Amino acid sequence: MKHLSPRKSIALGLGVIAALTLTGCSTPDTPAPSSKPSVSQTHESVDYGTCVDGQVTILASQAKADEAVEVAECPSVAIVGTAEQGAQFSVGAVEKLVVEGSGITVHAESAGSIVVPGSGNTVTHGGESQVEDLGSDNTVTAG
Repeated sequence: MKHLSPRKSIALGLGVIAALTLTGCSTPDTPAPSSKPSVSQTHESVDYGTCVDGQVTILASQAKADEAVEVAECPSVAIVGTAEQGAQFSVGAVEKLVVEGSGITVHAESAGSIVVPGSGNTVTHGGESQVEDLGSDNTVTAG
């Protein structure tokens, strides 16, 4: 077995001591930037009463009691909210009619489909319609 000279032994020992000392002084690894997207909120505004991109939304609460409201022509009509007693909405020929509120009375010339997720609504329509009554106490009749 070959022995190290005293000089080499001292140099090796100092190297080990220096390495151990410097290890304690090193800075920790910084984490990599996150690739997760940041959370941001977007608010879509609704232009009530105006047909935008084939959809018009009507606030039932804006109709006065015993008032007949003519709804603008649009392929898809949604009437939302709670109507005052006696308020009625008149809708022309539409592809889709959604009545999402309470106490709303609607007369539609015709509608390809009628969806009623609200309650206590009355809808009359001309022609054949596919009806989805998702609420309670609603009446949907052809007439």
